[in-house]
Amino acid sequence: MNASHTYPRASSRGAGASLLAALLLGAAPAGANGRFPTAQDVVVGPGARSDVIVLRTTFGLVMSRDAGATFHWMCEAQIYRPLFLTGEVDPSIAVAADGSVVYGFPQGIHLSPDGCRVARDPAAMGHHIADLTTDPSGERLFAIESDPGGVNHVLRADARTLLFERLGAGVAGVLFTNLDVAASRPGRLYASGFEAGTRAPRIFRSDDGGATLVPLSPDLGPADDAWLSGVDPTDPEVLYVRSYMGGVSTALLRSADGGAHFTRVASTRGPMLGFALSDDGRTVWIGSAEDGLLRSDDRGLSFVQVSNLPTLCLRQHAGVLWACSDWTRRPFALGRSRDGGRTFEPVVRWADVAGPFTCDPSLMGPIVCGWQWPGLQDQLQRVADAGAGAGAVWEELPPVAFDAGMRGDAGVSSPGGGGCSVGGGRAGSVAVRWCAAGLLAAWLRRRAKSGGRVPERHPGASNPSKE
Repeated sequence: MNASHTYPRASSRGAGASLLAALLLGAAPAGANGRFPTAQDVVVGPGARSDVIVLRTTFGLVMSRDAGATFHWMCEAQIYRPLFLTGEVDPSIAVAADGSVVYGFPQGIHLSPDGCRVARDPAAMGHHIADLTTDPSGERLFAIESDPGGVNHVLRADARTLLFERLGAGVAGVLFTNLDVAASRPGRLYASGFEAGTRAPRIFRSDDGGATLVPLSPDLGPADDAWLSGVDPTDPEVLYVRSYMGGVSTALLRSADGGAHFTRVASTRGPMLGFALSDDGRTVWIGSAEDGLLRSDDRGLSFVQVSNLPTLCLRQHAGVLWACSDWTRRPFALGRSRDGGRTFEPVVRWADVAGPFTCDPSLMGPIVCGWQWPGLQDQLQRVADAGAGAGAVWEELPPVAFDAGMRGDAGVSSPGGGGCSVGGGRAGSVAVRWCAAGLLAAWLRRRAKSGGRVPERHPGASNPSKE
């Protein structure tokens, strides 16, 4: 789907993150809430096209509306205008059929048709939107609420109007994190979340387009939580969930019976910030900053390592695999692969970003971005000069069997350290806090120059980057 889903990340708030930014930049990046500049998630669309590419970062949205020929920046002041939000806000993102970029965040849903104008959705105003997703065409959009102390609903919008409406009676006592549509059965949706009181992980299924969410009771083993990551595009009964298994190690769980039962099929030592599915469901990719990129060619039953690329997000779209990475030590913040992940070509380096879109001078949001851009551009360049730069390369590793039973202290050796991110499929979405904490630990532990972020748990949490 053309939407982002973020995996929960450990938070980088507080003195550690501020100190790191100060050491690297001399000052917090303008418009970045003091966070290290990192790519978190990517969404591509509309539908099967790749005209619109949206990269969520810790300092706003980096967006192309010409299939990647140019990239521009939407600062946080523009994205959330007229609201003034403080702290770390990582929106969930979807691309509608007409190319409009729709994003959900703790105070509602906004949309931008052109990177200049921003509109608010009246139905979602004031509500915590945990995730957004679309059907394969982008003609129908879905969102899910995560308001503490209230009844939370699925919301639906048609791409012709882009006006959301609440569905059904909703669910009380549950804070949702992720939502996804079964591409082969449009009425089938899955949602993940946790009980507001106990934080016990919960999985829900709907067969009436989101009006009714039926709770499932699968045995998730020692899982601390459950983050819906994707649904097989050709089999609505197959879905994938990521979960912390103690510390920052992450397990990938697979269900072949609509969420009734799950089997652990893979694990990573660090936060599993990336997850992607091929269009036919045969190939599954997962990745982390520490474990690199792993691939399954048997529908998610077994995985091998195909690259040591520090992986901060993943998305497969129209036969192309997209990945966010640690731009201080790799030649890109966003790259794409046409050979299943063995090699990547750079798509976005921060030096390539052209600044804000050229907009009507009466629009205040882009004007504020224009004020912020020179300072941010200068600081990004200073960090790039201190890092590996655009000429960096990395060695590809021979395939290594990735045992589904490995825990955080065993198995594949770390492919070079550093890096971090959540959250795309999704990507694309409130869903986004994984990379900060996990990668921050890696930064402090290994290289003061690497970047990243890890999922954070919050009431109405953000989701991991999902397909």
